[in-house]
Amino acid sequence: MTDTTHTRPPGSGSRQGEFGEEGSAELPSLAPWEAPASSAGPEEDLGQVLALVQDARMAASDADRAQVAGVLNQLLDALAAGGGSREVADLLEQLLESGQLAGLEDTGGRACRAAATEALTRLGFPFALEVRPEDLAFLRGQDGASKDIPWRPKAAGALMAAGVAAQGLTHPPSLDLDGPGLPLVLLMGLSLLSLVPALLGPERSASQRAGLLGLLVLSLLQLYLGVFGGYYGALSGGAGLLAWLLLMLPRR
Repeated sequence: MTDTTHTRPPGSGSRQGEFGEEGSAELPSLAPWEAPASSAGPEEDLGQVLALVQDARMAASDADRAQVAGVLNQLLDALAAGGGSREVADLLEQLLESGQLAGLEDTGGRACRAAATEALTRLGFPFALEVRPEDLAFLRGQDGASKDIPWRPKAAGALMAAGVAAQGLTHPPSLDLDGPGLPLVLLMGLSLLSLVPALLGPERSASQRAGLLGLLVLSLLQLYLGVFGGYYGALSGGAGLLAWLLLMLPRR
């Protein structure tokens, strides 16, 4: 008779510590360096959020707390990208209203409160309407305005506008569809549009990063056309690049 007994692989341990009496998995506390599992279901993701919040509150050092907060922010972003649901919205509102996210920031300085608020706004209607005004103000940087250089956004906007105006006055571009000035006009207009989310978007949000990236690429294109293409885009491109550098200065 064949022996059907299999040897348990080393390190597998007993499953009794991982599952309750009804077979539901208990979510372990993640270490700071562990990223959330991408194959986890919605309920597991919500449980991991709560576990990470608890880990961050109990972290032994500021460095460990920042590492856990970074994983938590990634998971909050992933929840927002998964589409709106009542369960996700309720969890985010619970975390924000209870104050459990207060003081938690990742290594880049992004607050978990801001990440949770942004995630709630990205869930769409009707969940975005449930964002509290004070959380929205925090997301937009109104509560943390003292951490930034007050004149930087105004200086970047004024510099960009002055560069575009100087470019138009020095070498007025032609709006003729067959003329060489049309690409420059389009690039300058797109640069000004990119500046809007770069200035007004929530701190470290996707919209702000997209605006900064667009401003950089469009400014470099104008510089290239001004130097090699004969479109006279050096002034507007240089102003856009300087504005981008101002906005990229590290926060204090």
